[in-house]
Amino acid sequence: RDKKMAKKMTKSAWITCFGAVAALVGLVFYLITSLTGFLAGTVLNPLPIILTAAGVLLALVLVLAAEKLSPLVTDLFVVGAAVCLIAGFILFALGRVPLVADVYFIPVNYPQSEVQALNLSIVGMVCYLLSIAAMIVVAFTGRFTRE
Repeated sequence: RDKKMAKKMTKSAWITCFGAVAALVGLVFYLITSLTGFLAGTVLNPLPIILTAAGVLLALVLVLAAEKLSPLVTDLFVVGAAVCLIAGFILFALGRVPLVADVYFIPVNYPQSEVQALNLSIVGMVCYLLSIAAMIVVAFTGRFTRE
């Protein structure tokens, strides 16, 4: 069954899978930087986690159930996934503004762990941007499965 499904997937489905994986990698970096190192004692914002999970879930439903969804529902899922990922990215980025300010704009005696948290956060945000770009590309492509 898995081989049949892989053969039926189009570029849109593969790009959606890439977007979902990139979002999950970005989420892992969000969790790593939030729970360890310089930011370990700070309050974790759960909204990026929830929004990313919702976006990935919508993307997976698109890939796995594309044949059963109407074109309108497919479009709504693509837009919904993109909106969730964009919102998750924005909240992730806004949570890292103090790091950027300390490291780049107030370069006085900041700990090395703060630089590491910022660099890992930048990697995570790039992953989010890749997932968002993938969902935007998918919005302008065709079907998710071959007939």
